[in-house]
Amino acid sequence: MSILGLIISLALLLIAIAVVAHPLVRPRKTSEKEDVQLQVQRDRVGVYYERVLTNIRDLDEDYATGKIDEADYRDEREVWAHRGIRLLRVRDSLDARQSLETGRDANADKIDEAIEAAISAYRGGAGAANHDQPPREAN
Repeated sequence: MSILGLIISLALLLIAIAVVAHPLVRPRKTSEKEDVQLQVQRDRVGVYYERVLTNIRDLDEDYATGKIDEADYRDEREVWAHRGIRLLRVRDSLDARQSLETGRDANADKIDEAIEAAISAYRGGAGAANHDQPPREAN
């Protein structure tokens, strides 16, 4: 083999090694471990939020049955409502962090606008007009 052939073979070998090694060397945007940690945090926030809702329902029931007076009821309900609001904010921040890392939230505004338009059209009478007509029989 000639020297030129050896140089070309060596260059092709180096290019092949670079192509194969590139996915292994480059850093990933998010690792699976981070995704799992975010999901665990979201799950915990969801569990705590469900507890808050349960406590508010129990508090409403106790007030309705006369087990607690109105002043205590208002104070306790306000405390639990603020806890629920904080948990929802934490969940939203976790969602935003996850969508920024994964890039899944690119068209969220357009999707939200389309959903809002569909809801307003339905409430505006488009849905009511469809419900007034009897269903057609299948042939």
